[in-house]
This record gives sequence, C-alpha cells and structure tokens, in this order.
Amino acid sequence: MIMVGNIVTLEDGKEYLLLEETEKNGVRYLYAVRVLENDTPTDEYLIFEAIVNGEEEFLKSVEDQKLYEELIEEFSDIVADKILDGEPLVVSEEKEAE
Repeated sequence: MIMVGNIVTLEDGKEYLLLEETEKNGVRYLYAVRVLENDTPTDEYLIFEAIVNGEEEFLKSVEDQKLYEELIEEFSDIVADKILDGEPLVVSEEKEAE
C-alpha cells in the first residue's frame, strides 16, 4: 500500500519519498520529494494522484496546472500546520516498489 513515509520507485527508476497526503473530491493525492540512491532529498517535488485498480494502487503525476496549484496550496498549509505544532514531517521511510 502506498503510504506517507514510504519511498516509492517509479517506472523510470526515480525514487520519491511520500511526504504528505490529502483528499479532494474523493481522490487521494500525495506530495513527494525525489530522493537520490542514498535517500538524500533533492529539490524536485511532485504531486501524485493515487489510483486504485482492484487490489493494486498506482501513482500518476498531476498534470492539470489549476489542480496542481490548488493542491500545492493545500499541502503548504498542511506542512505549515505541522511545523507550527512541532509534528514530524515524515513518519517512516520504508521502501516500496510501484
């Protein structure tokens, strides 16, 4: 299952650490940062839509610019609230292949 705190590997071999999740109109979205082989974060961030197909779950990057802007604002609020509350930003770091 795709969960916040996991590192997922996309088909292109790039790895992303899932930082936060939110739901909008019944669709689950995840905010992620690309990580290098040694799990060092880069400055490349993406928002993924979680797609469920039977018992499998996949990630698809959000391409719609308007939706992306709405989601990035929502994720910014989530992260800011966690920082203000002193909560950890990442729960665990288990690797999970997509």
